[in-house]
Amino acid sequence: MLSMTPHGYKVAFHIKNEVGTMLEMIPEGESLDQWTKMLTVHVMRNINGYTLDSFYVGMKEAWTDMCPCGSTEIVERGREKLQPTLFWSQTCPPNRETSQLENTWFKLSIRNGILVMVQKAFKFEPSADDVAFWLDYLRELRVDHRLEALH
Repeated sequence: MLSMTPHGYKVAFHIKNEVGTMLEMIPEGESLDQWTKMLTVHVMRNINGYTLDSFYVGMKEAWTDMCPCGSTEIVERGREKLQPTLFWSQTCPPNRETSQLENTWFKLSIRNGILVMVQKAFKFEPSADDVAFWLDYLRELRVDHRLEALH
């Protein structure tokens, strides 16, 4: 499913159904109820009518509802295999539901009605080196969006 799995991470949750696939990875030694860092991959099919910008606006509105004091900011627009991609960040100091700080970076692409979104979340303020490393990771990461190939 992924072109490269992060070193030191394990699959903590995986679901595949008629809508798509979701995979959550956390550092080895952590659990889903006690994680500090998480990499999540969503592949959703039949997402017709959405553009990168319209999906981003919906995510931004949902984040504002969940975390009124938070912020959402586009980091960059890029291309992957001639398809446009959108990177953005969302921060929440602290998240109303978890009472913890949350910082998340997103990479989104939509092609032929298939949405691929990868997000890297931290429950702390990451260092500048961490942010640079994970943005590079997201830029280089490739996700096999063909649902029949997902395991």
